Amino acid sequence: MMLSSDVDLLLIGTTGNGKSAAGNSILKRRAFKSGGVFSSVTKRIDYEVSDFNGRILKIVDGPGVGDTRMNTDEAVKLVLNATAEAIATNPKGYHAFLLVVKYGHRFTGEEQETIAFLKKIFGESFVKQFCVLLMTHGDDFEIESEDTGQTFEGWCRSQTGAFKSILSECNNRIVLFNNITKDEDIRDKQLRQLLSVVDRLSSKGQRYTDTNFEEARDARTRILVDLQEPLIREETMQETSLILQKLEQIQACGHFEIKLDLLEKLLVRAKALFTSTLNLDRGTGAIHEIFLTVKTLKSTISDEIKFTIRSQEEIQRYNEKQGEIKRKADEETERVRLKFELILNQNTLEHQRKIEILRQQKKSHEELERKMNTKRERSLGEHMNKLEKRRLKQGHKTEKLEKQYGQTKEKNDRSILNKMLSGILAFQENSQLVQLKVHSSS
Repeated sequence: MMLSSDVDLLLIGTTGNGKSAAGNSILKRRAFKSGGVFSSVTKRIDYEVSDFNGRILKIVDGPGVGDTRMNTDEAVKLVLNATAEAIATNPKGYHAFLLVVKYGHRFTGEEQETIAFLKKIFGESFVKQFCVLLMTHGDDFEIESEDTGQTFEGWCRSQTGAFKSILSECNNRIVLFNNITKDEDIRDKQLRQLLSVVDRLSSKGQRYTDTNFEEARDARTRILVDLQEPLIREETMQETSLILQKLEQIQACGHFEIKLDLLEKLLVRAKALFTSTLNLDRGTGAIHEIFLTVKTLKSTISDEIKFTIRSQEEIQRYNEKQGEIKRKADEETERVRLKFELILNQNTLEHQRKIEILRQQKKSHEELERKMNTKRERSLGEHMNKLEKRRLKQGHKTEKLEKQYGQTKEKNDRSILNKMLSGILAFQENSQLVQLKVHSSS
């Protein structure tokens, strides 16, 4: 197998695991400054090169994550910016990622969160395809193995739980490093072992390049949206509640022009909220539940506008129809009256008989008109009852949306409370750990 004359490696992992010290061991000189255990994140990206047995090694000291919960905008943006800088620092790409872990340090939930966070940055498959575990504090293992007689390979096989899973995911690519030894033979041996693992990995002809980084862009966007989700949820739910309150007030308005004008203004407000929510989500689906609530709200207002316009049009058509019926009835009444007056002027028995007939016709016509008026009033009542039923149905939609909003708000409140409790518990746990370390030092 022909080996590449140059080797490009990116160091990543939790701050405090000896990432920068490992880089110095590989370079065989003090090139990177080691940060403290409580340093939050690497502020900038450093890189250095060295020659080892005729091969040029380029080591980039990548982002170090201190707070694996990454629950602040500043911390997340620092890591994302540092990662983008690390990728740009080496346009040709990397033969491997060196994921630095610490021997003797329990592989906790925070370590798992760190790897999950890094997967969102570099892509879900980066551990499987490009990662080599570099375990620091090999000197501690050497001291323990003198008593137990256990080899490092045997120790790896005996692991369980989360560490076994990550080891399996990267196909057991792991190298133990002693960063404090002055023995050149040990330093050269562990470096040769690391390069051997990297060479087997890069023999597949793959490098992690900016193309791989771009493919994970949506996941990185999701990180920022998830971080802002509590604030987005609070602001959106507040505006949703205010719009719902206004909608209920408008539905009680009886004046058509005023009601329609208020509804159209409210729809503009709901559309603005919908667009804002859509833009904040950035296509990630992180706030899908909130988005659906706002979408339903906008749809409900649109339906209310359509219902209001349709109701007004139906009332107008009904009134026009009744007006036409009344006009024809008045014309017929006037025609009969004129004819009756004409006959009254004729003083004959025949005329008297005709007058009597006309009187009967007039009486019948008045009776018909009375029946028509009764029928018209009954029809109007039925029509208004139908409109009222539709109005009640529309009101039910609003009540249903109000209930949906309440459920979403309750879930949001529980989520915020849980996150606050998690933050308090994490703070207490960290405080206890610091006290234990101070006590141990004393």
